[in-house]
Amino acid sequence: MIFPAPASYDGPLPDWTPKAGTPVPPIFEPSSDVTRQDQEVVELPLLLPRWQALELEAAARRRGMTTGQMIRRVIGDMLVSRSAVAGS
Repeated sequence: MIFPAPASYDGPLPDWTPKAGTPVPPIFEPSSDVTRQDQEVVELPLLLPRWQALELEAAARRRGMTTGQMIRRVIGDMLVSRSAVAGS
């Protein structure tokens, strides 16, 4: 299914927000031996509307990065900021 860019789409956007109480199974089993220094790499499938993927790629190129580097940077920054807020 291909989703057009918002500028050319006049209909309502689908609501993909999980509903409260909807169980979301974990991707991995919890482990107490994983640290930030863990160098194991895990592949995560990611489905995006085409327009978002194109915008993400363009934003990454403007910063001299690949799309994968950009996604890893955003995730890393988000996790660092969340742990800083949790530690306050």
